[in-house]
Amino acid sequence: MEKIKVFQIGFNKCGTMSLCDFFIKNGHKSVHWGDGIWDNHFKKNQSVGNLLCEGHNDIVFWSDIGFIQRQFQIFSEQYPNSKFIYNTRPLEKWLDSRNRQYKKHPLAFTDNFGFTIENGIDRIDYWKSEWFYRKKVVEEFFIGDMAKRLLIFDIETNTGDDIKKFLPELEFTNLKIPYKNKG
Repeated sequence: MEKIKVFQIGFNKCGTMSLCDFFIKNGHKSVHWGDGIWDNHFKKNQSVGNLLCEGHNDIVFWSDIGFIQRQFQIFSEQYPNSKFIYNTRPLEKWLDSRNRQYKKHPLAFTDNFGFTIENGIDRIDYWKSEWFYRKKVVEEFFIGDMAKRLLIFDIETNTGDDIKKFLPELEFTNLKIPYKNKG
């Protein structure tokens, strides 16, 4: 039987590294971001008709990967036993944290969001609309029986115990979530 897959589908700056480390510390093979490597892997598999995770079936937790966040419905279909964590935090704190990140790394902003500048769209306004749109898409997808496959995880209020209860298929002995990149 294939191991369960858990896909993180919330935004960056909402505890993605902390969640990844939590899974790793509990013995579950996990990956975080990868600077586009994982996006390219999924696109390649999709282009040749393979399951998206083909070649890496041993990975349990997938974190902070744009392709997954944008295409989680495909992962849900291809991996019917998979579960999803929609990590979140208060909007204003997320905006502040994300803004500080892109001030430290301006090229990352230009690479990812340069089109907003080119089109006269305010960065913060764009991020807010992106936030609300993804929230709506997630809420509309995970209804009925699908709701059992989603954990909405607020990094300020939820705990490792919430993850353990959500994922009885996996063993968790260290319930302390290691906070990385706090801010």
